[in-house]
Order: sequence, then C-alpha cells, then structure tokens
Amino acid sequence: MESSMFNELLKRHHEKKLAHAFLLETNDQNRCYQDVLEFIKKLNCPFEYKENCDNECNICTLIDNDNLPSLITISPEGQFIKKDQVLSMMDKFSTKPVFTKYNIYVIREAERFNSSSANTLLKFLEEPEDDILGIFITGNKENVISTIRSRCQIFSCDYNVNIAENLDEEVLTDVKLYLQAIYKNKDDIIYNKTHMSGYYKERMEWEIFFNTMLYYLKDCYTSDRLDKIEMVKEVSKSNLIKMVVLTQEILKYIKSNGNIDLILDKFVIEMRKYYE
Repeated sequence: MESSMFNELLKRHHEKKLAHAFLLETNDQNRCYQDVLEFIKKLNCPFEYKENCDNECNICTLIDNDNLPSLITISPEGQFIKKDQVLSMMDKFSTKPVFTKYNIYVIREAERFNSSSANTLLKFLEEPEDDILGIFITGNKENVISTIRSRCQIFSCDYNVNIAENLDEEVLTDVKLYLQAIYKNKDDIIYNKTHMSGYYKERMEWEIFFNTMLYYLKDCYTSDRLDKIEMVKEVSKSNLIKMVVLTQEILKYIKSNGNIDLILDKFVIEMRKYYE
C-alpha cells in the first residue's frame, strides 16, 4: 500500500478533518484501486485494523467479495461513465449506512465522465452528506471535468512501475517496427499518417507504447540485447541517450492530453537529429 498518502487521509479522519471527496492521480490505477479498498477497510473498521482480519464485523470479507452495501464502485460502461450509473448509486445512498461509518463511492477512470453524468453527480459534490465519501481515481487529473476536479481534494499516488515485469511482447514488437520504419525515412511523417494515426484508440495505450519504447531504448544502451534493431546498432551511445530523453518528453506530452498525431510528428522530427 502506498502508505504516506493514505496514512495522511487516515490521520485527517481521526482528526475529523476528512473531506467529502478526493481525486487521486496515479500512474497505476489498478494498484491504486486496491490500496483504496485497503484504506476503506481501515476507515470503517470498528476494531483495530490488522491484515488477515478475523474480527466478527466481517467488513473486510464483504469488501473483498464486493458485497458491502455501503461501498459502490463505478467504472466506465463502454467509453464513458453513464448517467444511469450515477443515478443508481445516488438512489442506493439515499439511506444511511448500516454496517459502516460511511457510504463510499469509488469512481475508476474518473476522466471518463461525460457532461450528462458529471452534471448528475454534482448534487452529491455540492451538497455533501456527512456520511458520504467520494473517491475518484484517474491517470491524469487535467482530463477530469473541471466541475468535479474543483470540488475534490487532490492527491498524487505514484508507484514504482517495473515495465520489464509486465512487458507486453506484442507492444515491444510494435515499438521495434515503428522505430525501424522511421529510421532515416524521408517519409516518416507520411508513415505516421498512414500507419500510426489511430493505431491505438486509448491514450493509455499510447502511454504504454512509449513506456515500452523507453524501456527498450534504455535496455539497448545498458545491455547486449539480441534483438537490437538496425537503428539502435548504428547510432552512437550519446545519441541513444538523447533518444531516451526525447521519449521521456513525449510521454509528458501524452499525459498532458496533447494531440497524439501532433505528438507523433514531433517525435519523428526530433528523432531525425540523432541519426548518423
């Protein structure tokens, strides 16, 4: 569990200073969600919380089995979080919690609200009940609708991500094909338009793509990989490092909600400087 941030929230709870809504920006939404569930266990435990809990309250077991009536998790249905999902949650939370201190709703991928579902939720945020808490999880707080973002306390929840442990070999293959395709290619911009535009539908997929590229370029610099492409073999070590730095910058543009097609064009234009 990412202890420092959640311990701060627990401290605020004990001091009766806990806000009614939080926006958690994280680089790993799945791990953050699991830590949120652990936080909710501690928040509602009528005893002194401990792992492998054997207390009679059964709250931890209900949370683990997604059966706690006072805890609702909302994830996007299709591309967006829908208005009906929010209305259903509001209806269930019209009564006081029975087994716990709070009714808690957790919104995963909080950047996926549309205007209709966001407007429906605003009543909860603008007129908060003392026994209702909202926790929003996102990969980029700037992508969350401003009317929601402005009504939440915002926290950063970053994790050490080891790409090598979760490496997708298909994405790695795509990365190597792309790097080789644009190498000394006068039509690299055209290649972006004909092959890469719309290659991935979700921004998170592009983030994974360039994170995989970052891992590959770094590893090519530090080790004798057997799968080094022609471009990696031919450029100098100093230029390979510059490519690593460029890839890090591109990731920042992706996370800041930049236009993907423009980002790809910027990437190939900057990469030209490092070919020999």
